[in-house]
Order: sequence, then C-alpha cells, then structure tokens
Amino acid sequence: MDEDLALFYEDSSDQLQNMENALLDIIKVGANANSVGELFRAMHTIKGIAGMFGFDDIVRFTHKAENLLDNIRQEKIVFSSELQELFLLVKDHTSKIIELCVNEDGLDAQSLKEQTTLIEKIDSVLANGDLAQTSATLGQNVTLDFSELSSNQDNDVWHVSIRFAEDFFTSGMDILSIFNYFNKMGKILFNAPIISGMPKIQEINPLKTYIGFELEFQSNATKEDIEEIFEFVEDDVTLFIFKRSDKEAYHELFSAYEGLQNILQDLGQYEEEKKTIVPSEDVKTEMEVPFQNENLESDLKVEKKELAKSLRVDSNKIDLLINQMSEVVIANAKIEALVSKSEDSPLAESVEELKLLLENVRDNIMSIRMVPLKDSFIKLRRIVNDTAKKLGKKINFVIEGGETELDKTVIEKISDPLVHMLRNSADHGVETPEVRKSRGKNEEGVITLRAFADAGMIVIEIEDDGGGINKKVVLQKAIEKGIVPAGCVLTDKEINHLIFEAGFSTASEISDISGRGVGMDVVKSNIESLRGSIEVHSVELESSKITIRLPLTLAIIDGFLVQSGDTKYIIPLELIRECIELTPAMRKSMNDNSYVTLRGEALPILDIRKHFSEKSYPNLRENVVIVEFANELIGLKVDELYGEIQAVIKPLGDIFSNVKGLSGGSILGSGEIALIFDIVNLINSKIERS
Repeated sequence: MDEDLALFYEDSSDQLQNMENALLDIIKVGANANSVGELFRAMHTIKGIAGMFGFDDIVRFTHKAENLLDNIRQEKIVFSSELQELFLLVKDHTSKIIELCVNEDGLDAQSLKEQTTLIEKIDSVLANGDLAQTSATLGQNVTLDFSELSSNQDNDVWHVSIRFAEDFFTSGMDILSIFNYFNKMGKILFNAPIISGMPKIQEINPLKTYIGFELEFQSNATKEDIEEIFEFVEDDVTLFIFKRSDKEAYHELFSAYEGLQNILQDLGQYEEEKKTIVPSEDVKTEMEVPFQNENLESDLKVEKKELAKSLRVDSNKIDLLINQMSEVVIANAKIEALVSKSEDSPLAESVEELKLLLENVRDNIMSIRMVPLKDSFIKLRRIVNDTAKKLGKKINFVIEGGETELDKTVIEKISDPLVHMLRNSADHGVETPEVRKSRGKNEEGVITLRAFADAGMIVIEIEDDGGGINKKVVLQKAIEKGIVPAGCVLTDKEINHLIFEAGFSTASEISDISGRGVGMDVVKSNIESLRGSIEVHSVELESSKITIRLPLTLAIIDGFLVQSGDTKYIIPLELIRECIELTPAMRKSMNDNSYVTLRGEALPILDIRKHFSEKSYPNLRENVVIVEFANELIGLKVDELYGEIQAVIKPLGDIFSNVKGLSGGSILGSGEIALIFDIVNLINSKIERS
C-alpha cells in the first residue's frame, strides 16, 4: 500500500503541475477550450484516484472545484482574472491536503479554515452565476444529482462487467473501495457476484481473487470516467463497459464468458430471448470453469490501453546502482593495473574487452539519472508570475533549451539557487512599467531562462532586459560595508561579482522578496559545491545575464591522469584542449614570467608544483595541459602525463576544505589516491595572481 500511495502522490503532483501550467498559460494568453479542459481533467483525475483510496477530504474539495470548472467549460461562467487567481489557490490547497492525507495526518484547523474559505468562494461564484448548488459541502459525502435520471432510461444506465486477476489483492487495492467510488459517481442499480471460479473451501487461498461482478450502474458519467475508476489496477482487471441499450456489446460479453447470458436472464437483467450457444469441446461453461485471466486474453475482444513505454523507479534504487557501478569501475581499474604487469596477451585482450563493456554499462546507467530540464524550468513559471504580481510588474517568462538533460541530483541541488536568482531578476532587474516606458522600452519585461551544452558542461543562463547593474552604486555600497577599501579600482567584472559577497545588498528597503543581503553568496557557494561556476554580465540600463556552468554528473567522470611532484591528479577530460611539452626554448622565453607564447598568443601558465607546494625534483620533463573553461584558456604545468582514466568522484575530508583548486578525490587501480582538479578555481586563482 505504501508503494501505491507513493504512486498516487506522484501522479497527483504531475496533475497539479499540469494544472498550474494551464493556469499560467490562461493568465498569459487567455482561456480556451484546451486549457480549461486541462484544468478540468486534472481535478477530475485527482478526485477519481483519491476516491479509490477513500480520501474523502480530497474528493469533497476537488468535486467542488470540478463543478465550477465544468460550468466554465460549458461557458456558463466567464473565466475572469479573479477566477484564475482563485484556482491558483485551489491548486495550492489541493497539493497541501494531498500531502496531509498521504501522510495520514488529517486536516488541521488551519487547513480546514482555508478549505472552508475556498469552498465559500466557489459557492459564491456558482450562486452568482444562477446555478443550482450541488449537494456536496464540507463534512458531507459527495453524490451526483440524479433527479433528472430515470432507472428506466437505458441511455443513463451502464453495464459494467468486472473480472479480477488472481493476484489482484497483492496490488494493495480494495474491491470495496472500487464500489464506494461507483456510489460516489452514480447509483448501483444491480450487482451480481460471479462465483463460478470459487474453488472448494479447503482449496481457497486468501491472497487470491476468485470473484467477479456484473453491475447495472446509473450515472451521467462517460465511459472514460468509469474506466478511470480502475486506473490504478488496469493491468489487474478485465473490463466490459457499455450502455445497457447496446445489444451487440452484450453478445460480445457473452461470447467471452460462456454461460453468463443464462445467469443474467435468470436474474432478470437481460430480456433477450434465450439463444443456444454451442461451446467448443475444450470450453466449459461460466458455471463450471474457474476464472483464469490469462486464458481469456486471446479470446477477449476488449479494447486495451497500450502498455506504458516508461518505468517508474525509486531514485534511491538508481543511486544505489550508480554507487555499485562506481565500485565496479574501481575494481576494474585494479584488474587493469595487475594485467598491465603481466605478459599474458589473451588475458589483456579480455580485460580490454571487459573495460569497453563496463564503459557502455556505466554510460547507460548514468543516462538513467539524466532528465530534461524542462519539467524543473516549467515549475519556476509560478515563481516569476507571483513575484511580478506582488511587485506590480509585467514580465514575460521565456524558457529555452528545456530538452537539455542534466543529472537529476544536480537539478535538485540547483532548484533553490534558480528560484533566488529569478526573484532577483524580477525584483532588481526588470523595471516597473512606468520606468520602462520612460526609457523607451516595452512595458512588459522579459526574463529568459535557457540551457545548453557546451564543452562537456551544461550552461544555464538567466537573462533579463531590465536596468542592469549600476556599477557606481554597487561599488559605493561595497565600500560602505567594508567589503573593498575606499579608493580601490576594480574592473567591471570584479564589480559585478561583488553581489556574491555575504551581506551585500543594494535594496533601499527590506521586503519579503529581497533586501537582507542573504542569498547570492549562498547561491555561489552552492554552485561551486557542484564543481560549477557562476558569472555575471551586465549592461547598465539594458540587460543583465547570469551564467551558470555545471558538470553533467557528480558520480563518475572521464579524466586525464597526471602527476606533479609526489601527487597524482585527475583533470576532467572534457575540459582539456591539448597537451604540449614545455621545451627548453619555451622555458627560456618565459624569462621567469608565468606566460608562454603559443601560436602567436600568450598562454598563462599555472605551475601545479608551486600552487600546491609540491616537492621539486631536478631534471624532470615538464608538460603543459591546456584546459578551457568559459572561454578562458590556461596551461597547467605538470611533470608526468599518464593518459585517460575513469574516475569515481569521492568527497574529500574537512582537512581539504580550505584548499582551493580541488573538487574531490578518486581511488586508482594501484590503490593510490588521485586528487581531482577544480578547474574553475584554478583559473580564478591564476587570474587573481595576475
């Protein structure tokens, strides 16, 4: 049951996100049949699944919202801006009560108060629209209005035939819950249990399902509505659903279940004259043959939904799989190291083949955790919408590159930083409509969130067409706060990066959105903890752009093994542009400077031995590994080049917390520890020294 609840929570969250997206589209471009239909389907689906679990609080509330949406869908009520805001609150409250019900907490006093207020608002809209109130109110069971239905009208009566798979009970669902929801959708006029599959009492297995049902069900629901009752158990049940007036459907049902026609005729539920149905020699009657779902599959002419092409897996299982794969990579590296000392060619060939297979398996396992950024980006629309409304601004939020994939773990860790930066863009970046108009701009500002791959990294940009960064104000504030000394001359890039200093803010007053100087410093530290970087580019009165660069994954990387002094280091392979030998002529041309001329251009050189205070050995060959990051080139001077390696990233202990330029460590096949370079910090360190 816990797994089913988790699935219910996940499905409901998806429906609520669809609802929020549709609402934001409506707020932006206005309502249409598709967007209103999306809202209605989301509420209806949540209500249906909640009914299956007996979550009456959810059913009551969503039924109210569904009623109002149905009237909007039928154009009986205009979808005004007030209703748009009301349904944003409805969405938020639905999310809240779903979480409470799933956690078995029940609605607290505050939640009940919010729910009562929202229901009163919905009732008020329904009443002002001269619509009859439904009988569903807070604290009462939900029923539909059958006053206009007659039990003699076949048009309103459905025949539902249900057969359960033997292992239905192991799904965690309850047959009684299904009937409870039938009663909430309509009225069961007739229900006949089919017990022909029941074995002798001494042979009964309490974990197996032997019973089936034939229902007469009166409702103004559609066939799709009834099918949704079984959404959670569609693979564990065989259904026939048709109107009572459909005689052809009865014939199809009877051809599937031999002897059923006689049963329904004896019970007075089928009035057609008895026809002789001659069974084949190997087919027994419904009264004689225990129901076996698998034996009927080839004979049933039941419309079945296409099987899902995706599989939902607990992310913890994927994390465990990746961790185990990491250990396999380390173990394989040890085998390679041992085989390299052997002269056994067939063994070396087999190990090389195994290495290639493991690389493929590794890449496929890593790809499981790679997810498109689109879903995470879309959730941020609400943040921009609510912030703009609170500030009285008009903002068009544009998403680009949502198909770009990134490790799910990385996405989860950058969610909060993205929220903070988007709020900053809406607050500090985009101007009010009056100011924008006075500057000759469109009253509606634009914030663009885009993602793309670049040099083995994922780049995320947040750009706005607002007022940019006032560098004079920023520098003056930094001097006032003692962040930089008075009279200090800084470049534009250095001034822009002052916004990442702890406690820095240019806001004239504190609000619930910004002004306390807390946030951008945390954003920077969070990004850097992911081995990423963050930059700011701004043109005053025109635009601002924040650029974040992140690694594709945090677990296993392709690296290049080098040595400097007594220590081995790993450089991320995707950042390496080329390797060169530092010749005597190059060393002479350096003349104690930390630059060499390469193909007519100056290349800054960072001596790794000096940077990490490594022991120096005379007469060693010196090599330069040229790395590129964010259009910056730097040469790393090292002693030895060993070649490519698969590196499993392990965190370093607290003893390394203040050592800049290292992002982690890895265990080599020889058992030695190699340190992984943080290229961003090394480049910044070189720039600062220069």
